[in-house]
Amino acid sequence: MVSSPVPRSADAVVIGGGCMGASAAFHLIRKGLDVVLVEKGHVGSGATGHSGAIVRQHYESRVGIRLARDSLTFFSRFEEETGLPCDFRRTGFLSGSRRRDLPAFEALLALLRSEGVRAERLGPEEGAEMEPRLDVSDYAALVHEPDAGYADPIATATGFAEAASRSGARVLEGRAVREIVIRKNRVAGVKLRGGGVIASGRVIIAAGNWTPAIARRAGVRLPVRFVRGEVAILRRPSEFGAPPRIHFDFYGNTYSRPEAEKDVLVGYMDTDPRIAVRRPELTDNAIAAATVRDLKARLARRFPMMSRAQPRGGWSGLYDVTPDGYPIVDAVGPEGLFVAVGFSGHGFKLCPEVGRLLSEFVASGRRPEPLVALRASRYREGEPVVPDAPFPARRRRLP
Repeated sequence: MVSSPVPRSADAVVIGGGCMGASAAFHLIRKGLDVVLVEKGHVGSGATGHSGAIVRQHYESRVGIRLARDSLTFFSRFEEETGLPCDFRRTGFLSGSRRRDLPAFEALLALLRSEGVRAERLGPEEGAEMEPRLDVSDYAALVHEPDAGYADPIATATGFAEAASRSGARVLEGRAVREIVIRKNRVAGVKLRGGGVIASGRVIIAAGNWTPAIARRAGVRLPVRFVRGEVAILRRPSEFGAPPRIHFDFYGNTYSRPEAEKDVLVGYMDTDPRIAVRRPELTDNAIAAATVRDLKARLARRFPMMSRAQPRGGWSGLYDVTPDGYPIVDAVGPEGLFVAVGFSGHGFKLCPEVGRLLSEFVASGRRPEPLVALRASRYREGEPVVPDAPFPARRRRLP
């Protein structure tokens, strides 16, 4: 993508060229606004590029389910909407419950179905027939979400950004924001590192882990911590056969999905938000060999054939985590400033719908009803997002 020259003004400036910022720019340009997207590296170069990129609707709260449901619908027609592919692959999703957790399992299944999610209840025999390489010996029931899948995160971000550019948005790569200009408690534009000012009355910060620092310079403090997450890539043994479905193992604390035609991507489901990292970026994003061995061993307990898998690398990254594990998508601080932050590793799968709702908020000045639960003030008001059907009931969780 060829970077645009710095314009003097815009109706809205979006800071951050990951999947969330690019989605916001794409939807804002559809609203008829003159938009500039500013990215300090290149589009998709931050946390987006390290996303597991799973697209599913299996959430424990209605707000999560609804955002994911409408985002999945967009992913399924991404090329039709943007003119560019995101390489969405529909694989299906499986997760199981032990007998002691069946009441919580049934409550979550009922919640998903009440929100229009195609969620099928399977017995262990049906689960083994659907995914014969999966060890279901401790499962009393499984849920299958046939519409779930995964996409290419970089293709998604660049697809949104390129489509926005084709419609008239200016995309500035390699340009970091030094300061948000504020006059009389109102946003007036942004100053860029290396020179240049873009006048604008609306600024959206969707810069992932860098969002809190940028917002702080505008006088806004956000309750976000940075928590380390790790992913390993394993080559499936030749006898494994066709790529497996996405699988969440709540008991082994792993999620996994196929990666292209021969590999499996595996990571930890839960990350302890009490073990926070001070800086928004790791100095080294390599994954330790011991961590790869641990992830492989955990995956092999559920897919025994994977005990013969060959490690193919992996990476470490940071989640931006809020106290309740759900994002803040709101207008904050001086008039005209908006943020989308704290997605706890779930920003990719939610980016189409969050970007659309955020653009509606920015363009109209009225908060859409689906974003009420994600307002920044909810913590001091004592109204954090809570699971409607937590599974298992006492698990420490990200959403």
